[in-house]
Amino acid sequence: MTASSKSAAARIDGWKSIGAHFGRDRTTAIRWARERGLPVHRLPGGKTGTVYALRDELDAWAASLRDPKPADRVSTAAPGRPLWQRPGAAASLLLLLAVGAGLWTMTQPASSARAIAAAPVLPVDPGVAQRFLEARDLVADRNAGSIERAIETLRTVTRDDPGYGPGYAALAEALILSREFGSRSDADAFPEARAAALDALRLSPSLASAQRVNGFVAYWWDRDFGAAKRYFERALALAPNDANGHFWFGNILADHGDGKAALTHLNDARTLLPGSVAIQTDLAWAQWSMGDEAAAVAALTDLEQRHADFAVIHDCLSVIHLAKGDYRGFVTAQQSFAKLRQNAELAGRIEAVGAALDEGDARAHAVLMEQALADLAAGDLRSRAWPSFLLSVAGDRAGLVQMLHQATARRERWGDAGLVRSIAVKWQGDPGVQRQLEVLTAS
Repeated sequence: MTASSKSAAARIDGWKSIGAHFGRDRTTAIRWARERGLPVHRLPGGKTGTVYALRDELDAWAASLRDPKPADRVSTAAPGRPLWQRPGAAASLLLLLAVGAGLWTMTQPASSARAIAAAPVLPVDPGVAQRFLEARDLVADRNAGSIERAIETLRTVTRDDPGYGPGYAALAEALILSREFGSRSDADAFPEARAAALDALRLSPSLASAQRVNGFVAYWWDRDFGAAKRYFERALALAPNDANGHFWFGNILADHGDGKAALTHLNDARTLLPGSVAIQTDLAWAQWSMGDEAAAVAALTDLEQRHADFAVIHDCLSVIHLAKGDYRGFVTAQQSFAKLRQNAELAGRIEAVGAALDEGDARAHAVLMEQALADLAAGDLRSRAWPSFLLSVAGDRAGLVQMLHQATARRERWGDAGLVRSIAVKWQGDPGVQRQLEVLTAS
């Protein structure tokens, strides 16, 4: 073999091939380069930013993770008890969304040097460090089984290194994602996620992901947009190139109705993390929420064809189908969603709607309303936006007006920009409905 052929054999070109060297996809390779120091070289010039890696360097990097040297780690020992050793915490632990648990130091500007110096990279103990990395990879897989394994693993990380802030941030993120990709309800996931997020913030206030997860909890659990916005602004000040910071903030802005800002942050996230199916899905959902239905449906349909195993795509499409009065399309998409989430309860609910649909749309609507009202009574729905949307789809003005009055009487504040827009468009000539929507969505 000539010297030039040896050199060619030692070189791996492109993100896809680099990921394949480890049995991973291109997105994982990009994330490892950004967050773990995967040795990747960039060829100068050109518009596409061609990258390559050397096999020997990749293998040495992988070996260093399996056998980390204590001198290379920053001590994270700090006073504090693990979450489940605190009074009253055990019950919440028995209760049953992206990636990035705070290894953000490589993306920080020079002005953040002080925060970077103080930020822990990995736990001191090599075994705990390895579990932490494995858990983050499991979360990145974005399926119900892997996220549950990640949660269990991260609980052991926070138990064995209770002073390691990124461990709590990663646990909070995994719990949050389990609502979307796993079988947990908000009530199952958010209380433990909040506790973990607050621990992360207490231990590592300069950690961008600690600020970010608290912002997510503040919006989706507390429904406090002001607090969520402040957390995300701090997170992005700490880590302006954190794709997940832009992604999650864009998600919240889209739901809140700040469409232009949402698209800005989601496109920033897509630029920073190209190839992310989750970001592309949220971007399409934001477009639908803003009223650009053609672009949203085209994007989601394309994503569904290429990534049929990504649960949230089906969830988004189901709502879009229902907004147009397509109950059959809603049921079909929700069946796929429930199957991918491995959620037997959700599967049973949608089967009940499907069986009712055999008797007609009116019967299917009645079952959906029964389920929504039961969820509302149980506290699983925290606003009346969903049942109002269902009543709007069915053309039941009297029921819709009554539901809107109940919501305003209870001082509900809605996000749900896509559902609200759908209602507003259908009843655009009805000042009574429009006034109630304005009250419910006022900041």
